[in-house]
Amino acid sequence: MNPFTASIALAIVQFCSGVIMTGLFISTPSERFTRLWALSGVFSALGICITVGVYAGLAGNLRLLGLLVGNTLVFSSGIVAWCGLRSFYQRQSGGWPHWLIIVYVLLFVALLIGGADFTHRSYLAVGGLQLVFCLVLHEFFKGLSGPLARRYPRWTFGRWIGMAALLILSATHVSRLLLSLSHPELFMPPQMRMLGVALIYLIPISGTLLLSVSLMMIYFERLLADKQRLATEDELTGTLNRRELVRCGEQALAQAVQGGRVLTLAFIDVDHFKRINDTHGHLVGDRVLADIGALLREHCGQRGMVGRYGGEEFCAVFPDGAEEEGRRIAQHLLETVCSHDFGHGQTVTISVGLAVLRPGCAKSWDALVHEADQALYRAKSEGRNAFRMALAA
Repeated sequence: MNPFTASIALAIVQFCSGVIMTGLFISTPSERFTRLWALSGVFSALGICITVGVYAGLAGNLRLLGLLVGNTLVFSSGIVAWCGLRSFYQRQSGGWPHWLIIVYVLLFVALLIGGADFTHRSYLAVGGLQLVFCLVLHEFFKGLSGPLARRYPRWTFGRWIGMAALLILSATHVSRLLLSLSHPELFMPPQMRMLGVALIYLIPISGTLLLSVSLMMIYFERLLADKQRLATEDELTGTLNRRELVRCGEQALAQAVQGGRVLTLAFIDVDHFKRINDTHGHLVGDRVLADIGALLREHCGQRGMVGRYGGEEFCAVFPDGAEEEGRRIAQHLLETVCSHDFGHGQTVTISVGLAVLRPGCAKSWDALVHEADQALYRAKSEGRNAFRMALAA
């Protein structure tokens, strides 16, 4: 493959990548990062096309202008893609990315005015792209941080593909920079060697495609994670929703019955919740439920599963949880909720009903739920802020 054919192939790939990123933005116009990725794709496509045009026959001042504009657009596309990735991971970029582009332009203008040759101009181009690769690679590696990081898988296939693409591109450009020092003839058009064609055109084609695919993949991986969470998680409290809790509970119960193991089910109800809503408003009531959901996840999530059964009522399932452990957890929850500051100046308490499936027994999910519900009713009727065990059948 000669350099001109390879450059046309690279331009076509960059154009297609720009179209893909633009299509992603059109599909999700409200997302800032898709707008930045689309802009990055357009910049890259224009920059490569202009650069190809320069080497296809432009001369004089038009050639110098084409080199400046083309290389600046390619560098800017990387900076914009990096800003888009920071936006995707919900980090602010600040104003300094603009200064990187300005400094790059000034350095390239200085090289052109100084009459720098192709090899020396490539030093700046490769160095600028290497900086971009390092910035984007750092964002891929860091990923989400803070509370949001717990809502999504840390390492996904899209992130691995993106990091691999950046490492390929980075290694390619470093190799190009080192070889240009000792064998500049490898990269000098129009007598460019095949190795030069591969390092300048062919390998970047693969890396560019992989990077574009990875950006789309991490976006759709997040969409799928959000869809899965909405299907299984209660939005207000962050616990399992009723449908997912019942599904997981029935599965855990069947395994306990089959294996002859113990299982404890706890029904949890917020005491006088209607009074909280009537006195302080529904926003305070929602905050109370959200805080209790967080406390339940913290103190029950590692031992079993917890979900919102409806309204102010929660349910927790503890596979392999013996009766004494259930009593200990229930008492701990009572004390934790009672001592928690819910922000409206009044103490909030809960009542808990416990039902235990003992080894060798066989009960349905509905039967166990009914026992726990009856125990909860006794706890509330006998003064609240207490737990009760289900009566032996």
